[in-house]
Parts: sequence; C-alpha cells; structure tokens
Amino acid sequence: MAPLFFAGAPISDRHMSGFLSRYRNVTILSTLVVVSFFLFYLSARKENHMTPMQKGAVAIMAPFQKALTAVVDWAAGGWNDYIYLVGVKKENIELKERINHLEMENARLNENLGQYARIERLLGANQEQTGPVEVARVVARDTSGLVRLVTLDKGSSHGLALSMPVVTHRGLVGRIIQTTASVSKVLLITDVRSAVDGLAQMSRDGLVASGANSHDLVVRYLRADAKVSEGDQVVSSGLGGVYPKGLLIGSLYDIHREKEELFVTARISPHADLERLEEVLVLKGFTPPTADGKDSK
Repeated sequence: MAPLFFAGAPISDRHMSGFLSRYRNVTILSTLVVVSFFLFYLSARKENHMTPMQKGAVAIMAPFQKALTAVVDWAAGGWNDYIYLVGVKKENIELKERINHLEMENARLNENLGQYARIERLLGANQEQTGPVEVARVVARDTSGLVRLVTLDKGSSHGLALSMPVVTHRGLVGRIIQTTASVSKVLLITDVRSAVDGLAQMSRDGLVASGANSHDLVVRYLRADAKVSEGDQVVSSGLGGVYPKGLLIGSLYDIHREKEELFVTARISPHADLERLEEVLVLKGFTPPTADGKDSK
C-alpha cells in the first residue's frame, strides 16, 4: 500500500493503524449518533406535529437531504440521457439504412421510367412504318475501334432475321448481320463496311452514305451540281432493297465543291445517337431480298 501524506509528511501503515485504534471508540460513537439522528429525522417527517427537537433535526438535515436529492436526480437524468442517446443512435442507423434503400429504389424507378419513355418514343416514331416491329435492348457493343457493332437481347426465337433494319425514334441505326436464338448483332451505319443509298431530302439528289469507323458518315457520289446546303437532311432512298425508303440518316455538313471535280465532298452527322444506344426498334416487316432476288426469309 502506498504511504499517505499528512501536512507534507508520509503516514505509514503502522501509524494509520495506531490512529484508528486510538480513535476507534470516537468513530463508532460518531457513526451511531449520525445514524440515530437520521432515523430521528425520518420519523419526525412522518409526524404531523413535531417537537422543537424534531424541528431542529429537520432543519439540520434538510440541506443534506437536498444535496442527496440533487445528486440522485443528476445521476437519474444522466442515465436517462444515456438511454435516450442510445435510442437516437439506433434510430439514426435505421433511418440511414431506410434512406439508402429508398435512394436505390428511386434510382431503379427513374431508370424504368426513362426506359418506358424511350420505348414509347420508339413506338411513336414507328407509326409511319408498316409491318411488325420488335423492341430490343442493347446488351453489348464492340469497343475495339476496328468495327462498329452492337449486340441485341433478341434473336431468331423472337422473329429476328438477317438484314432486318434497326432504327431508333431519331433515325437509322444499321442492320442485323448475325443472329442466334437469343441475341443478334447489328452492323451500325458508321461501320466501314456499311453503305446506305440515300437522298438529299430537299433537292432529291442521290448519294451514298458510307461508314468510316468514326462518329459520322462520308458522302460519296453526290454530283457537283447538287443543290444541297449545310444542314440538309438525308434519308434512305430504298434503292437496292437494303433499307426501306424514307428512313432518316442524318444531316449534311462540311460541304466542299472543287473545280473540275464531278462530285461534292461532304459528311453526314447521324441523327441517331449511335454512341449511346440503349433500346432500338427492329423492323421485322421489312426483309431485303437475297442475291438471287428472292426474299431472305
């Protein structure tokens, strides 16, 4: 046991034992007096009429009782505050989990609403087309830069076949070049292997919109005397039977006419956002003929 200090001098265990032995009787007597006085005070409070001695006891003990009551109230209040804070913390955790769940649900609903809106636009744009159509979702795209392909989540089991045109509500996308039972691959009009026979919509001048593995198309075989201007729209001509007539391809820009040249050089900006395709429409009612002139079906 560490030594105690009194007035700067250490008090050893032996000295402490002697002190307690010397004042043992006084300590016991003082304790008995305090306990007796407290019991007397309690009995006096229960009586309606108190003697002067009892009143004195009440007066003496009142400050101690107030102090004790204050300590008890403080401890009880601290405990209640602790229990309250524990409950608040638990409630905050539950609310955060609920908020996270609601945010995820809200994001899912917003995504569904966006998809429904896009499909509605697709179907609305198809009102001028005849024959059955199929809404399909883009599930993959080629990112190599060597080709421009996307994969759809529909295939031959849904009635899709080779060479069927693919569009969005904004314009032509491409055509199906490969199918399985569950998926199809689409060659985009911007692929270098693609060439769409088209018309300048206002002047009716013919041209070919060729893919170049870039974001736009290269114009070929547009005559030098063609009455075309920047921003003129280009649509499919229907010649060759690869695409139906009248599908919007894009708008002309970067038009140049060189002296003694037979053809105009220009580019076409596709109207369909080919870099952000999500849902497309397959025109099942149009099937181009095969090389022998027969329907590909």
